Amino acid sequence: MDTKERIRSFLVRHRIYVNRFVIVLIAVLIAHPRNRFFFSLGFLTALVGALVRVWARGTMPAGSQELQTSGPYRFVRHPMYLGTALEAAGVWIACASFSWAFTFLFLGILMLSYFLFVYKEAILIEEETLYGRFRNEWLKYAKEVPAFAPHREALRAWVKEELASFHWDRFEHSKEWRNFIAFLGVFVFLWFKLVYRL
Repeated sequence: MDTKERIRSFLVRHRIYVNRFVIVLIAVLIAHPRNRFFFSLGFLTALVGALVRVWARGTMPAGSQELQTSGPYRFVRHPMYLGTALEAAGVWIACASFSWAFTFLFLGILMLSYFLFVYKEAILIEEETLYGRFRNEWLKYAKEVPAFAPHREALRAWVKEELASFHWDRFEHSKEWRNFIAFLGVFVFLWFKLVYRL
């Protein structure tokens, strides 16, 4: 295994801890919100991402031995990664500024590169694992449901029963509430940077 593969393997295995470091680094040193409209738009985008993650965690039973296909898994195969991407996009949008255009572009390139480098590999590993466990069921599911971006037709066929698949105890057991609090903490910090021009 070469150095690049070792680094990628480390990042994929420890991505939760690496994410925390990257988020703090971005929020403290690079992210500089300057416009209340873009900040609000970014916050709403990130909130949607955080709620997608909450929904996914509240749908997945702990230690499930079955392929999960209800709730947000009806629309995308990887709602947790979609939620994370929306949270990151929200931070980026919140920092949109014409006067800080270079920093804004740099932040976008940095976030996109990190996501592609770490999460693309994580998704491939997860899909190989699911294929190994479920084979034909996984192949059928993967053929019908996109990995990351939901089909418009699927969204049109939205039914309330999909939201009913959420269970509060599953959400609590998953400790996803920590991510939600961290998401709020990042935006509170960014709000202070916006208001006090830090």
